[in-house]
Amino acid sequence: MKNRNILTLFCLALVFAGPARVAAAAEAPASPAVTAALQPYLDSYKLAGYIGIIADKTGRIHHRNRLGYADVEGQQPISEENVFWIASMSKMFVGASIMMLVDESKISLDDPVTKFLPQLNQWMVIEEKDAAHVLLKPLARPVTIRHILSHTSGLTGSSEVQRLTGADSTPLRVRALSSVTGPLQWQPGEKYQYGNQGMNIAARIVELLSGQSYEDFLQKRFFDPLGMTETTFWPGEAQIARLAGAYGPNQDKNGYARGGIGFLTKPYSDRVHRFPEAAGGLFSTTHDILRYGLLLANDGELDGKRYLSHAAMEELRKEQTGTTRVNYSLGYHLRNGMFGHDGAYGTDLSVNPATGMVAIFMVQCTSGDQWAARDLFLKTATQVFKNDAP
Repeated sequence: MKNRNILTLFCLALVFAGPARVAAAAEAPASPAVTAALQPYLDSYKLAGYIGIIADKTGRIHHRNRLGYADVEGQQPISEENVFWIASMSKMFVGASIMMLVDESKISLDDPVTKFLPQLNQWMVIEEKDAAHVLLKPLARPVTIRHILSHTSGLTGSSEVQRLTGADSTPLRVRALSSVTGPLQWQPGEKYQYGNQGMNIAARIVELLSGQSYEDFLQKRFFDPLGMTETTFWPGEAQIARLAGAYGPNQDKNGYARGGIGFLTKPYSDRVHRFPEAAGGLFSTTHDILRYGLLLANDGELDGKRYLSHAAMEELRKEQTGTTRVNYSLGYHLRNGMFGHDGAYGTDLSVNPATGMVAIFMVQCTSGDQWAARDLFLKTATQVFKNDAP
């Protein structure tokens, strides 16, 4: 009788726990196809470890692959508790922040940058250049918000002050004005060149229009309401302790060599001497990236709260590079029907708006093999998700 009562209480507990808690108790299985596809990267020391998540827009995780190590030397398996430098995935939040302000009628994508930063009205364009001289000419058209978010502004990849002092050693207001005379490498809209400078200028404009720092804007508009509790420009000591190591093969290709994050300045927790690198400075976790992926997959809405209008999401999902026809939007890459972004060490969020698939690849790879591994993961994930469909 006693055992029967215990069983009854257990069943009642499951009922009142609700479907979310019951579902959470059942671990999503690893995909054998993903395991098989990526195993050669582990065997050849190209990846030390990775996390691959295949989910749908309801938040249900269909497959969860976790293989390898976050700390090879300490033999610590990679885990969703690990923190990752997500690098250029940070650009997604710049584009989304601008589109949030577009929704509020505070800015238009075709507004000139000088409307908000008049100090940049001295920009010129390189007409000729060699070792002996540089010939400049005026702009044929203004540099717009659309240009700086789509890498078609003509700006170099990073500002001169960043190249001299470091990516995160000066405030956004300083970086935004550091190219006050340019020069631009070509006329706005005529070529595509991926870089960070335009994103940092856009983030500064977010500050000017919102009346708050860029980091506070992200915290209040995205991170706090979405429950992205570990996404930050300044990971604390507890997060650093969980930071996944960055690895590639050693010189003899028979083991791993550990790398670092040379792009950013240590200590990462320093809020006095380090400033937001809007184009590539964020750290995050698998959980937090999934939360943002669900926002994207649900057309700018999540858990009953709308963050971005349908019109804003349409802008983020379409190619924005004009006559260059590069598959890039406003801080979002476009790839095989998916949109999202990747980071320097291979982290990636890709969302398929047609199928609702949310694919997340978390890795810290220094070898240059992260792109091929990422592409193979996405190709495999797409087929696995299709096979899962009823």
